[in-house]
Amino acid sequence: MSECRILALGGDWPQAGPGWRLVASGDNPFAVMADLALVPADSALDDPFIDRLALPLLVAVGEAALPHWLDRADGFVLAGDDADTIATVAASVRNAGTGWRVAEQAGTAQHISALSAEAQRIADALAQLAREAEGESEAQVSAAMVRRLIRLRRDRDRHFPADLFGDPAWDMLLDLVAARMEGVDVAVSSLCVAAAVPTTTALRWVRSLSEAGIFVRRTDPGDARRAFITLSDSAHEAMIGWLRRFATVFVLR
Repeated sequence: MSECRILALGGDWPQAGPGWRLVASGDNPFAVMADLALVPADSALDDPFIDRLALPLLVAVGEAALPHWLDRADGFVLAGDDADTIATVAASVRNAGTGWRVAEQAGTAQHISALSAEAQRIADALAQLAREAEGESEAQVSAAMVRRLIRLRRDRDRHFPADLFGDPAWDMLLDLVAARMEGVDVAVSSLCVAAAVPTTTALRWVRSLSEAGIFVRRTDPGDARRAFITLSDSAHEAMIGWLRRFATVFVLR
């Protein structure tokens, strides 16, 4: 496959790696031959400029991130990503339209994040839960109940150090299952807020859980520049199964 040319529009990132290289924007970025555009997540560039480039968008996330760029991204490059990881994300964006599903890639792609094994473990556990929950309980589950669970989890942080419980995946799962029951779309930036961890940490989980098939990226039908995240059907059913078990034991009034 030909080398992926990434048009750099700011930021300090590795210049090249196996299968990709950055190309400078120069005086006229519209005349540069590129396959992707790379924009810092705190960039002051405006939408018309990016739209005119007509390139898939990689967003480079460092210390600061504007929600707008998180929601526009076709893929994320995160602080600490090595050259091979960047290559995997870039290839996924160029070939498949999203940098959040990389399980079909080989080599480094199978280990794109240190969280990959944990994300796969979560996927396996959800699949097992879905099998076990079939026909077990008919307890009613509501979005209000899930939202109350989320509020209780946030209340926990008033009594214990927030970093004592490193479980952003569960917070995101709860938020997405409640949103699906409410018929509400969840943007990437909103999901990062729900995770209650730094943005880069949340995005690593988004990438890994997408790789594991738990999260699904969906383009906003009303604005193709924005993406939403939803649970896969199997993950949603597994979560509903667990919530029914929970509701059977604990009656929330």
